[in-house]
Amino acid sequence: MSFLHHTPKVTDLSSSSERNTGFSYANMDEVRLWDAFREGNEEAFVAMYKQYANVLFNFGCQLTSDYDLVKDTLQDFFIYLRQKRSRLGQTDAIKPYLIKSFKRRMVVVLKKRQKHVSDKGTFDFRQFPVELSHETVYINRQFESEQLRRLNEALQQLDAREREAIYYFYFEGLSYQEIALIFEFSHVSSARRLVYRGLAHLRKFFVAYLVGVFWGLKEW
Repeated sequence: MSFLHHTPKVTDLSSSSERNTGFSYANMDEVRLWDAFREGNEEAFVAMYKQYANVLFNFGCQLTSDYDLVKDTLQDFFIYLRQKRSRLGQTDAIKPYLIKSFKRRMVVVLKKRQKHVSDKGTFDFRQFPVELSHETVYINRQFESEQLRRLNEALQQLDAREREAIYYFYFEGLSYQEIALIFEFSHVSSARRLVYRGLAHLRKFFVAYLVGVFWGLKEW
């Protein structure tokens, strides 16, 4: 599903030889793609937009249920990137770079509406409510509604940073190194411990649930 329907119009900057050989910026490695974008290449910008716009939209929907706000903020974010491209730093990991930057922008927007958003841009227990749905995350379509409900309940037992780390690792496929970049951890091991801690808490929740089912308890 595409949430952003209006891809910017661009001028074809590729050479005839590139077109004849089937060259595509979408297949370019991230370092070259990012550098091409920073140097003003419009095709590189569009390739990056198409590849990451929905990822960022899905992420924004974990912070607020106001999808129109997320969409507007995301459009403004890409406009900002396009205008300031020459001032952006280098990166060899575009996805975590964009998530980190977009998260910062979303926090600024939400701070204007929600008093409980802290100045540091961190979220308390309910401020990163990872809510799994077929519309907002890529999950196995065979999930039954009851399984989905249980998983959502389990995720809400985690603290905000654990939920966020679980989201990055399992639903966005980020590495520990990339998660550490987003959280601004000095050591990759800090990201690994955060994910492990969240998984340990999830296991406890499901063990308790299975014990309850086994004994026929109705408290679930």
